[in-house]
Amino acid sequence: AKITRELEGGLSQEVEIDCPSVLTIQLGINTPRYASLRGIKQAAAKPVDEISLSDLGLSESDVGVDAALSRVRRMYIPEKGMASMIEGTPAEQAAKLAEIIREFKGE
Repeated sequence: AKITRELEGGLSQEVEIDCPSVLTIQLGINTPRYASLRGIKQAAAKPVDEISLSDLGLSESDVGVDAALSRVRRMYIPEKGMASMIEGTPAEQAAKLAEIIREFKGE
């Protein structure tokens, strides 16, 4: 896959990477759009169509916790200042990342 990497001074670099990959994204990647007061009022006045599970051809056992393919084990707000750069070759970086994950899981 080809990605564009932002460099200092407003420069950018196109890089080819192997997938799957782990990427980090800077805060400024997306500028949120805020709805106007007029738009909010118009949306509130519009009817909301309600559909049932049977309208979608589903049953109770097809949705919800029982049908989920994954489980949320825990949710938390991470401590600030935990980010760090992993230096080295890609193989060394992958090994270090695996070590960090094992430590985090308590293995």
